[in-house]
Amino acid sequence: MVIQGLISKFGAVFIIIPEPVVGGMFCVMFGMIAAFGLSALQYVDLNSSRNLYILGFSVFFGLVLPKWMQANPNIISTGSEIADGIFTVLLSTSILVGGITGCTLDNLIPGTDKERGLIAWQDQMKLTSDEDTDDLPSTYDFPIGMSLIKR
Repeated sequence: MVIQGLISKFGAVFIIIPEPVVGGMFCVMFGMIAAFGLSALQYVDLNSSRNLYILGFSVFFGLVLPKWMQANPNIISTGSEIADGIFTVLLSTSILVGGITGCTLDNLIPGTDKERGLIAWQDQMKLTSDEDTDDLPSTYDFPIGMSLIKR
């Protein structure tokens, strides 16, 4: 993108792409980003009403509250313009609102470790004791003198 802006011929190539094609590329790109974000839920029990409620409410609240903040821009009045601006920006950010809502609900609503996916994550992150560090590649070694350093 920076090169396109600096060298006008590269930028001109992208200007002639029709808007429907650019829109289609954005749909695919944002679909992949959303799928990547939801892939973090692969170990969570999505048959649980607890988890479905947390996921649905977090996504919905993350979409609704910023729209409501846009419709009511002067609703926050703390007495400090700086604090008003900070709260307005934070509450207008969809991903922050949804993330904080989801994290809060996940920690407040009781659920088992298996239901929350914590056991599967621990199994996935567990290091096996069978791994031998001597067999690891020497990618980050210095070219000369590593035999002296590793003594």
